[in-house]
Amino acid sequence: MVTATKAVAFPHLTPTTAIAWLKAVGLLRLSGATGYWGDCFYLLDVSAEDLVEHILNEYQPKPFISPWNSYSLFDKAEGLTAVLASRSKRYELMREGYEELQNAMQSLDTAGQSAAQKKLTLMDYLPSRVSNHYWLEWINAVGLMTNTKTGPRFLCNDLLGTGGNVGTTDFCTAYFQVCTQLWNLDTGEPSAEAEAFIRSSVLGELQPKTLLAQALLGHTYPAADYFDDLAPAGMSQADYLDNGGRSSQLANPVDLILYLEGATTFTGKAIPLNEVAEGGQEYTIAAYPLLLEVNSGSADTSDRTGRANEVWLPLWDQPMDWEDFQDLVTTDLAFRLKNQVVDTIDMLDVITQADDYCGLSRFARFGLWTRKGQGKYLIYVGLATPGKTDFGAELRKWRLQARPTEKQPQAQYNLLTVIQKTLYRLQQGNAEVTTAIRLLGQLEVLHSRVQTKVPPVPQLGEKWIEAVYQEYPIAEVELAVALASTAPTHIDSGHAYPLRRLLSSARYSKDKDAWFWSDDHHHKLKTSSLEALCVSLLKLWNEWEHDRYHPAHGWTYRASPDAIAAFIAGRTNDQLILELALGFALCRIPSKLAPSSKTQPLPEPYKYAASLQWCRNTSLTAQTVNGLLAGSTVPLSRQLAALQKPVVLPSAIAVGKRCALALVFPCQPFHQIGETNA
Repeated sequence: MVTATKAVAFPHLTPTTAIAWLKAVGLLRLSGATGYWGDCFYLLDVSAEDLVEHILNEYQPKPFISPWNSYSLFDKAEGLTAVLASRSKRYELMREGYEELQNAMQSLDTAGQSAAQKKLTLMDYLPSRVSNHYWLEWINAVGLMTNTKTGPRFLCNDLLGTGGNVGTTDFCTAYFQVCTQLWNLDTGEPSAEAEAFIRSSVLGELQPKTLLAQALLGHTYPAADYFDDLAPAGMSQADYLDNGGRSSQLANPVDLILYLEGATTFTGKAIPLNEVAEGGQEYTIAAYPLLLEVNSGSADTSDRTGRANEVWLPLWDQPMDWEDFQDLVTTDLAFRLKNQVVDTIDMLDVITQADDYCGLSRFARFGLWTRKGQGKYLIYVGLATPGKTDFGAELRKWRLQARPTEKQPQAQYNLLTVIQKTLYRLQQGNAEVTTAIRLLGQLEVLHSRVQTKVPPVPQLGEKWIEAVYQEYPIAEVELAVALASTAPTHIDSGHAYPLRRLLSSARYSKDKDAWFWSDDHHHKLKTSSLEALCVSLLKLWNEWEHDRYHPAHGWTYRASPDAIAAFIAGRTNDQLILELALGFALCRIPSKLAPSSKTQPLPEPYKYAASLQWCRNTSLTAQTVNGLLAGSTVPLSRQLAALQKPVVLPSAIAVGKRCALALVFPCQPFHQIGETNA
């Protein structure tokens, strides 16, 4: 990490608002310095005071303009004439760009065209006839033209609205207005209040009368547009959120300048989406930073009604100047298109695998949410960190096939939605593995009962179970692992029935290397409660004894005596054990997890019954199990006597049911009645 000895911090520029991020990039550009991101933005080897003076005295307004917009300066003859008549050095760049653009448009007739048609005409015609670098920079950042079978199409960069405007707010016209407010158009001299505006915006200083009621920031700063930051103390933000479309529009004019300087760092490119099967040729856009289409339910910005968009703003923790950053985001980040990344599901995976992007340590995620009466706004979602964790890597392909859709039953839709969001947060280190594994287990059971086009979850690695135990090193986890590890195995052939195969209809095809739902599923265990599962499992094992399938021949993990003692004593959360076991059944089971402990006493009837269950050459009879469930040890005593192991046991046991249920957990036999699984 960079040492901050020569770094100037800008605490008000954090990646949690789009306007702050764009301002930071604008400052990086105007300062000519190098910068990086920590908790906020930093510039190296620059004086904050010198930066204010530089913008105040040296900044030259650029010829930013979107001539197709009905509110553009080209439709306001008085403003355009004033710029062209100005002879000040400060407005030289704006004047030269507007002159060239005006000359190029003289031979073009757009009379009678709608705003949309005019945009297509000018976007197609002007770029090849205008050489002004700053205007071309603007037009490339606003959007791009693509040609489809049905005709030309304009793709916009959502950072700059729908073509350099949001509604009736034309950013370029507003830019011209604030520039002439800060610097005299004829002389180029700063106004009396210009320095206060700059200090407030650049340094974050509280200056009086530096927030103007003008629609300057559009969708980049919803707070300024949706409620009055200077509202009376007795009023809450909530009072301003739903205000019938009214907004305070408070903004600092310098914020708009820095916003546009930052936004014009980026350009767009388009390539065909080959997946489109019919209709015109569709294109996707990489209007940098990274614009993603987020499928319904796959991320926090989605809902059930359809697609939403996200913008991912790159953050970097090593010093970089503006030219290097522009080269990075306009050239190297083309991987978003090359890999057809259109969703948060695989974005981090692609970034993590691309070594060239290691300098981008994080991404600030913003959802383009539609707000009442005001269009789409950039709402902060959270930070995405490539490579922070590899959890979920095994599920990336599955998640693409497991998106919630409107056609799904509500219960399935709700569960898939929460799973998608949990897995994404898990990938960011913001969720527990325990939550994810419990949800995946619930989904497996649900999908075994309904017809679904969502494929089964692929087998997960041991790390999922290990991570759960690291989060919760408790008896419930240990018991769930032991239960999930059971796999009655044929004594002669070695054929096994893992718990997942008994719980659900999910099957694996080696030939296709894929999981699928089978119609040939007969051994549906009861999963309404842990007790129901244990009883149905014990019954099934007993029935299979005649077919030479034995549970002692197939387990992977043994529960410790203390974990079993806690269960028999009723000190465990049975619902947690059930949900974890269902989830762990999807995983490879580790042979070692928790150190075995044996400090708590166990009932003698249980110890003898468990020895019969988990010795390889013996098995429990149905009468013995049923007797324990009813609180009787008489059948157990009779079975032991028949095996030449007579034992005097109390005829009744208060915890008999818990002892019987505990027999599903593999354990080390307590008495040598037969050969053990060493």
